[in-house]
Parts: sequence; C-alpha cells; structure tokens
Amino acid sequence: GGCADPTVILGSILDDIFIPRKASVLEKARLQPHGCIGGGLFTSVKYATVEEDSIPFDDVMNNTGRRSFLSGLKWEVGASSECGVRNSNEDSYVVINNLDEMIASQGLTSFAAQDVGQTKQQGLFAIFDGHVGNQAARFSAEKFPDMLMEEQSALASRDSAILSSIEDRTLEVLRNAFDRLDREFCSLCTRDGRDWDCGSTALAALVVDDVVTLANLGDCRGVVCRVVSSDVAKTDDAEWQELDPEDDEDMLWDRANGAFSSGERLFWREVTETHSPLLGEEEERIKAANGWIIHETEIPTGQIHRMDFFDEDVVDIVKRCFADRLGQHRSDPARSIQIARTCGDLAVSRAIGDRDFKAAYNLPQKIASVSETQTITEQRAEIAMSWDGPPVFIYPEDHSKRFKGDLVSNVPDIKFFKIGQEGVVDEFLLMACDGLWDVMDGDDAVRIAKNLLFDKKLSAKDGAERLAELAKHLGSSDNITVILIRFYWEEIDKK
Repeated sequence: GGCADPTVILGSILDDIFIPRKASVLEKARLQPHGCIGGGLFTSVKYATVEEDSIPFDDVMNNTGRRSFLSGLKWEVGASSECGVRNSNEDSYVVINNLDEMIASQGLTSFAAQDVGQTKQQGLFAIFDGHVGNQAARFSAEKFPDMLMEEQSALASRDSAILSSIEDRTLEVLRNAFDRLDREFCSLCTRDGRDWDCGSTALAALVVDDVVTLANLGDCRGVVCRVVSSDVAKTDDAEWQELDPEDDEDMLWDRANGAFSSGERLFWREVTETHSPLLGEEEERIKAANGWIIHETEIPTGQIHRMDFFDEDVVDIVKRCFADRLGQHRSDPARSIQIARTCGDLAVSRAIGDRDFKAAYNLPQKIASVSETQTITEQRAEIAMSWDGPPVFIYPEDHSKRFKGDLVSNVPDIKFFKIGQEGVVDEFLLMACDGLWDVMDGDDAVRIAKNLLFDKKLSAKDGAERLAELAKHLGSSDNITVILIRFYWEEIDKK
C-alpha cells in the first residue's frame, strides 16, 4: 500500500521507466484503506469462568468452576496511508496474512514446513517511511517480503525449531533481511544511470504463532494495548502503563456491555525505540565515526492553523494536553521541538538507503600499498571502514572530510511480546510512521484506538483510516501511514 499501492502504481520500482529521480512520484492520489482477517491455525487451551449450573460435568468433578476450550489465535488488520499536506506520498506498507502459504508458493521452506507441529502460522506487517524520494520505500515494500522468506528458508534448512526458540529464529531472519535490503538498495541507487540519494525508516512486525517480533529502524513507532482481568495483579513487564489509573470510567472495560466496569483494566506500552541523533547511544556511534550532529529548535506554529477543531477527538486531545497532564505533548502546537541532524542533514540515525552516510558505498577506488606493520587483511579492513565523505555535506571547519564506519546504521532494534497471556481479555498492536506520532502521544493513540475497536466496535480497517484522518486533523505536516492489528481468540467447534 501507500506509494507502492498496485491500484495506482504500475510495474516495479526496478523498471527502467522509474530510473529518473522524479519518475516514481506519487502525487495526491486517493488511496483506499485495506482490511483483512488472518490466523486461526495456532491453537491453545483457554479457560472461562462460568455459572455453576453450566459447568461441564468433568469440571464440576474437578471443582474448578472454569470451562476449558480449544481456541485459535486470529487477527484482524487494518491499514491506511494518507498523503496529508505533502505534495506526494513517500510511505509504503506491507500486509501479508499467511506468510507460510506465500513461502510455499515460491518453493521455499518455512518454519512450519521444516518442523511439522512446531509452528503453525505466520503474518508479516511492515511500514516504510521514505525521505528524499519514495524509491527506498517502494523497493522495501516490493523486496523485503521476498528477502525475509528467503532468509527464513535458508535458516530452516540448517536449524531445527526444536533446537532454537521462535525469538532466536525471527531475530536472525529479520536482521539478515534488513541488512540485505539495505545493501541491495544502496547498490541499486547508482546502477544503470540512477542517481538516487533517498532512504527509508522501517517498522516490521513478524507474527509466528503467539510471538510478535518487532524490528525497527528510525522513527516509526509501535504501541501494544491489553485489556486485563482485574484479578491479574500486574502485567509481565514493568514498562506497561495503566491508562488513566485515576479515572475508573476510562480504565475498566466490560466487553459484554460495551463499557468499562470494575472487572478489567487497560495497560499499554511502547514496543519500539526511536533512533534519533539526540539519543546518547546513537550520538556516540555517529561521533565515533567522525560525524557530527547539528541541533535545532522548532516551534510548530503551522500546526495550529492545520488543526480541525470541528473534530471532537481533536478537541478532547487538546483539552487533555492543556488541562489533564503535565509536561510537553505532541498535540500542543506551542511546544518546543528539539531536532538533531546527522551531519547537519538527516533527522534519523538508522535507515534503509541513504548511501551517502554509509561506508560500503563510498570506498576508495584503489588500495594503497601495504605498510611494513600492516598485513593485507588488516589494511583492507582499515580501508573498508575509512572513507571519503560526499561533497554535498557542509563540513565543520577543520574537519578531515573522512569517516570510519557507518554514520547511519541499518541494524534494527528487535523487541518481542507474546499474545494471549494469562488474564488478557483483548489486545491490539498499533504501528505508525512519524506522521502520526509527531502530533499524538502514545496514550492518546491507545485511547482513540481502544474507543474505535471496543466502544464503537469498528473494524480494524475503519480504525486505521480514522487514526490517519485524526493525525491529519491534529495538524500533521507529514505523510501518515497506520497499521492496526486486533488480536483475538476464537473458540474451535468440537466435531
């Protein structure tokens, strides 16, 4: 979807017609949201408390007071991409509900095919937020699924699911796939007359059975929300936050009545880290490569002129921003934004592409003669890290114009969480590019998504579309792409 939507884009970004820099520009085309349902093959025994007179005989005899039943994990997905106020859309997204089926169709080996009975189902969901052109985002949407499948097949051919965990395997295939995606795109950027200098941030969620693995590069973000039974003391991680714990009306949810009650509580947490040069670890890596960081302060005064105060959710969010909470919030148009730029240019520190910031694509043409104290291997390793910077950079005074290692990394952060933990009643994952997060805090996004999915009982498709629309009404100045995934368990009929 997005700038890779086949309903508005013909062919592949690899086609010769798209070699010129502006040939692939997708202007303000109306893109339809996408919705679908997947899963159902991974099963688990679930329990429900029932009235005493309806307890099955064997449970009565065991005095459990609970009914056990076999249930399948399913998901409902919604995705939407808005151009917003920009002249063109440089975001893309991928939704694949049955990755196993796609892997088999290409003659490859999936985890499920390799170890029958070990893994049952897979889904892949990803957002690619392009900058300085849409080529990186389009290439990623087209090629990342293929690379992920090939990496999985390669791993499946040499590793047994019995010997390694789902987390170990998904971490390896995602890191390998992102590394390959970056290498192949950067190599493509100057091939056959191309002169592309674009890049893309990325957020991918790989669902294998009940394990969700998130891989993040750049400033896309994800949050997960859980409605939890009140008899569960806390969630499995200290990073979980309870939504509005001081407000009973907002924190307790009754599915049957479509309202919150004293029976359940709502928790959420961020499951990604933003890769900005502002962060200590990222700043250290950039400076160790002989890079520098330029800091800017911006007050987004234009945001208030773009805000739609006829939208009730906009009014509610702004009211909470000024009245209910302390600190700075993204919906506040008078806030001060701190921006850090890698080498005075790029506002992220990890991305696909951006070849001007990476060692492998700026190497010397010739290898110097070997010194008396260096072996050939040592010298080549040194040259592979030390490279001449591009002439487009505005260098600080007395800078050598040489770098060591990558200024912008292609190594994603990897996080995991499990679906359907004990006591979890409902849960969803919200993924979005910075076009949404620039104007919406995580708790507001969770509150709105909960309201759409559970209070208003909208589909994930309509929920994703509404979240993208709301970000636009809050004054976002960027493209906005949202993927909303509602996970649920469906009882399997006994036959």
